[in-house]
Amino acid sequence: MCEKSLLHQQDLYHVFIDFKKAFDMVWYAALWATMRHFNINANLIRMIQNLYDKATSAVYLNNSIGDWFRTTVVVGEGCVLSPTLFNIFLERIMTDALNDHEGTVSIGGSNITNLRFVDDIDGLAGREEELADLVERLDKTSTAFGMQINAEKTKLMTNNTNGFSTDIRVNGEKIDCVNRFKYLGAIIADEGSKPEILATIAQATAALAKLKIIWNDRNIALSSKIRLMRSLVMSIFLYAWEFWTLTADKERRILAMEMRCLRKLLGITYRDHISNEKVRSRTRQATGPHADLLTTVKRLKLKWYGHITRSSGLAKTILQGTVQGGRR
Repeated sequence: MCEKSLLHQQDLYHVFIDFKKAFDMVWYAALWATMRHFNINANLIRMIQNLYDKATSAVYLNNSIGDWFRTTVVVGEGCVLSPTLFNIFLERIMTDALNDHEGTVSIGGSNITNLRFVDDIDGLAGREEELADLVERLDKTSTAFGMQINAEKTKLMTNNTNGFSTDIRVNGEKIDCVNRFKYLGAIIADEGSKPEILATIAQATAALAKLKIIWNDRNIALSSKIRLMRSLVMSIFLYAWEFWTLTADKERRILAMEMRCLRKLLGITYRDHISNEKVRSRTRQATGPHADLLTTVKRLKLKWYGHITRSSGLAKTILQGTVQGGRR
């Protein structure tokens, strides 16, 4: 979404929602009503309701157990049912909040108002006022269901170079605007995937440096070092490459990262004036023919593309869809 919006010069506004004690604020009565609203089997609802309604809790302090009491909220994160129940509860909140909200972020002919995984929500808008309306809707609806947005941890972001012209608030608290945000382990940035790539390179380089004692050990075979490098360093570097747009600049970064690792293993610096091809030749002599890192990345991308193409979800729409507007 970010890459395509930048490419086609379309403004994209994000709000990364964080709920206060999300799993601890699921209101049982609203949960049972929500399950009935979604036409879930009545017997199944009754079984789950009995499981929670008959549960009691107590406070353990200083080797003493306090009085037992019943709770009307909380689906414990350790329970196998909790993620499913929370998803159902949150789906009701999102459905009600976005009931008559179409949104202006369109790709492949589909309007996309949000992306989410459990309680990690990325609200999307094409205009600042639209995002403000989205935040207000989510705040009012979640409050009605006993949930509360955490204004301190909730963040705004946009690829519009002018930023935000007005403050967006929750319960009177201003939501901060950031240039990048770590979402589901990946860095989402206003300038696309470049910060994520640089961060990944830094992490892989740090892992490479930490294993210096192994790379310098002459008693360890080169073939073993290469296998260790692929497992402990390249696995970090390759994380999430399937999802990034591959450009000429990124291809150069991939090749440079691989060469940095191979030269480290061989104890060869650029001052030695040994070509990259000779470095590759020496590693192939130790391990036999193998694909270079760029080829591996392309294979991973093709594998992921095939997986998404065979599906029918939102990921396919975003991957294959186009965004209106002229290309940069």
